[in-house]
Amino acid sequence: MNNNYEAYQYAVLIIKHLKGELSAIEEIKLKAWINENPENALLLEKLQDEELIKSDLNFLATIKTRDAWQNIVMRTQKVSFTDKVYIFIKKWKYAAIILIILSATAILYKRSQPVLKLQATVPGNIKYKNDVPPGTDKANLTLTDGSVITIDGSTAGIVKKYAGLKITSNHGMVSYHVTGNGSGFSTNQYHIITIPAGCKYKITLPDGSMVWLNSASSLKFPVVFNMFERKVYLTGEAYFEVARNKLKPFKVFSNNTVVQVLGTHFNIHAYSDEGTVKTTLLEGSVKIYRDGYSKMIVPGQQAYIGRNSSKIKINTIDVSGSVAWKNDFFIFDKQDIKSVMKQVARWYNVEVEYKDEIPQTHISGSISRKNNISQILNMLELTGGVHFSIDGRKIIVTR
Repeated sequence: MNNNYEAYQYAVLIIKHLKGELSAIEEIKLKAWINENPENALLLEKLQDEELIKSDLNFLATIKTRDAWQNIVMRTQKVSFTDKVYIFIKKWKYAAIILIILSATAILYKRSQPVLKLQATVPGNIKYKNDVPPGTDKANLTLTDGSVITIDGSTAGIVKKYAGLKITSNHGMVSYHVTGNGSGFSTNQYHIITIPAGCKYKITLPDGSMVWLNSASSLKFPVVFNMFERKVYLTGEAYFEVARNKLKPFKVFSNNTVVQVLGTHFNIHAYSDEGTVKTTLLEGSVKIYRDGYSKMIVPGQQAYIGRNSSKIKINTIDVSGSVAWKNDFFIFDKQDIKSVMKQVARWYNVEVEYKDEIPQTHISGSISRKNNISQILNMLELTGGVHFSIDGRKIIVTR
């Protein structure tokens, strides 16, 4: 991505933020940018202070950039702010963002961001003999006695009721409600929520923490947490919004890795067929443990651990790609076709077979997970280098 385009991209996000039009994914991306540098937060704060929203933005679109900037300076009547402006404009990145914001036109608001090569607007290709629909809300709940309850997006109401515990489901989310002090349950009584391939589901744990589980994932958790900590065990991928409790740290165990938090929002990607465990932080802070080593990460960072390694690597990333699945999107960032197809296979519950040696094509873009698989494959073919055919629930990849 070139620097001019990067400036344009964040200018669009800031404009949408000022107008209250940010999508969930865009909000995540803007937050990551703000956390990247204190000057970013200062710039956004000053623009908000000037109430450059709606009518003001439309007004700025009709006048010249220089005149618009002078108009803002006059309105602020604060020398300290103009001094800070001077500091910003010495750095081309901030200057570019400011200039683009102030010279925004109506077409800027309507135009989609061109960085994503894949768009969700192309219909499925009629060449495929059959098609595969997208995943659905579905989960299997294994209780302490070993019995299994299947719930889906249509399940609403009480799923199971004990003395002191009520389990309910409401169109894609299962919730645990412990009444009293939970003394009727032992802290080693566990339930497991398992998400089949081609499905997803949400759960509210007994402490109020919320977990979004991706396809082919499972979470093991106690019916009642003990007095000192909250332990859960994850396979696959999940996004956590942990209820804050300073007296009881929340710990996620997954593939020999422990993620400890007090209250925060983060994503863990730890599928058994992947070579790494990745923890991405959106809000708060978390500590990662692996084989006696530990590291802290802050929002906008990702901890990256090889499956057979103890080394914890930390990168600053665009977090929107890591949590796109939660918002029903695929977002690919320079990923090879096999990495892309692993995500596709889990969500559509299909097998992928490679007939030829596949070229090292790297794909970037975004497309809705609500599409049939033919639309996904159609988009991937447009990148060049690969072709697909569908045989039942098998996807065959050729050159």
